[in-house]
Amino acid sequence: MANQFNYPVWNLIRLERDSDIPLYEQIFARFRAGIVEGMLPRGTRLPPSRILAKELSLARNTVVQAYDRLEAEGYVRRAHGSGTFVDRILPEDHQTRATPGLSTPPSGETVLSERAARLIEFRLPPERSEMLGLSPGMPALDEFPYEIFSRIAARHWRSRAISQTGYGVGHPRAGLTHQIAAYLAEARGLACAPEQVIVIGSTLQAAALVAHVLLDVGDTVAVEDPGHLAELATFELSGLRIHPLPVDEMGLDAAALPTRAEVGALPKLVVISPVEQYPFGCSMPPARRQALLAWAQTHGSWVLEDDFNSEIRWSGEAQPPLFAAGPHARVIYTSSFNRALAPGLRLAYLVVPPNLIEAFTQAQRVFSLYAPQPDQALVAAFMAEGHLAAHLRRMRAIYRERSLLLGEHLRRRLGDRFTVPQVTAGLHLTIRSRVPFDDTAAAASLLSWGLDCPALSQYCRGPARRGLVIGFGNTGTENLPACAEAVVRAVEAACKTVK
Repeated sequence: MANQFNYPVWNLIRLERDSDIPLYEQIFARFRAGIVEGMLPRGTRLPPSRILAKELSLARNTVVQAYDRLEAEGYVRRAHGSGTFVDRILPEDHQTRATPGLSTPPSGETVLSERAARLIEFRLPPERSEMLGLSPGMPALDEFPYEIFSRIAARHWRSRAISQTGYGVGHPRAGLTHQIAAYLAEARGLACAPEQVIVIGSTLQAAALVAHVLLDVGDTVAVEDPGHLAELATFELSGLRIHPLPVDEMGLDAAALPTRAEVGALPKLVVISPVEQYPFGCSMPPARRQALLAWAQTHGSWVLEDDFNSEIRWSGEAQPPLFAAGPHARVIYTSSFNRALAPGLRLAYLVVPPNLIEAFTQAQRVFSLYAPQPDQALVAAFMAEGHLAAHLRRMRAIYRERSLLLGEHLRRRLGDRFTVPQVTAGLHLTIRSRVPFDDTAAAASLLSWGLDCPALSQYCRGPARRGLVIGFGNTGTENLPACAEAVVRAVEAACKTVK
C-alpha cells in the first residue's frame, strides 16, 4: 500500500465502459487533459501500467496502449528502471501564440482594459476537477441519477417541445421556477412566488446581477474572510470596494460591521454563506443571523445569502434561510444544483423580493444571463416526479459516511496539532493549524499526487490562516483511508519545513 502515496489515487478516473470510444483512448484523453490543464504537473510520475490496470480492472495491455500514445504525442517520457513521467516540455509549448495575419501592437501600447488587466492578475485557485481526489465542493458524480435523467431526456425530446428550443427566457410558466418555489417552501421554509425565482447559470452570475442592480461603482461590499475568491473577483471587477470581515467558529459577526456612514466604510451589501461556509467551514447561529438582519434593516443595506450547503445536511437542526425572515428582510437568496445534482448542469437561481423582480429580470435580459431551456425542463421534470427529494436522502447518507471516515482518520493522526471539525453538512472539511505550517507547500505536494486540497491561506484577504480545505463528496469510501493518509504525510512534511 505504501506506493499509493507516491502518485495520485488513479482509480478516481471514470471510464465509460459502454462507450464506442476504446478504453485506452479514454485513458489517454483523461491523462492528456490533466497534463494540459496543469492538474498533473510536469515531472509527475505516472503509476506503473500493472498497478493502474489492476486499479481500473483492465487488461494491462489497455493501459500500455494509452501510455504508448501519450509518449508518441510527447506528453510523457519513459525512464528505464524509473517509470513513466509527465514530460517537462509539452507539445503545446511549441505552438505559436500569435494569430497569423495579425500585427503585433507597438511596444508600450495598452491592449487590455484596466479591468481585464486586473482580471488576469487576480489570483484565483484552480478550478475544481473530477479527475482529482478530495476536491472540495465536488459531489459524487458516479452517484448522479443517470438512468432517470436518460428517461426524462428521451421523453422530453420525443415531445418536440418547440418552446424549449427558441429564445425562451425562463418565464414562470416554463416549469423550473414553479418547482424551485415549491421545493423551497417545503424543504427550506422559504415562501416565494415563482415570479421571484430567476434561473441563471451559476451563483457567480447571481453576484454579477446583484452588483448591477443594487450597487454603483465605488460602493462597498462586506465579505467573509477567508472567502470565495471568484465571487470577490466578480465584485471587484464591477468597480466595488471590498471590505473583508474575519469569520470565526460561528461565522460572520454583525458586531464587526461599520455602524456609521464614513466614506467608503458603510457596506451597501454583505455577502454570506451561513451553512458550512466555504472555505472556513463555519455556520452562523440564530443570534448572529438575527443581528445581521437587524444591521441591514437599520442601515438600508442588503444581504446576499449564498445558501449552497443546506440541502446536504445529515445532522443537527436546520436553520431557515435569512430570506425566510419575512417580506421586510433585506435579503437576496441564491443557491444552485451544483452539489444537489452536478455542477455540469450549470443551473442556479436567485430569489428576490417582489419589488425587485422587474429590475433583476431586466438586468438578466440585458446581460443575457440565462440557463439553457432544455436543461431547465429536465430538472423541472426530475423535481416534479419526486426524484430530487429521494436523491438527496440517499446522498446525505453517503456524504455522512464519507465525512465521518475522513474526519476520524485526520483527527486520530493530526488532532494534536490541527483543529479537525465534526461537519454536519456540505462536501468539505477544513483542518486548521495550531502549529507553524506551510499550507501552500502541503497543497502543492498533494496536487502532485493527484489530490486537490487547496491551502486555506490562499483564500484570506487579511492575516493568513493556515490549513487545508479537504473535500469528501467525490471520493469513494474505499479510497478515503489512502487519501487521508496522503494528507497526513503532506501535512507532516510541511510542518517540518517551518522553523
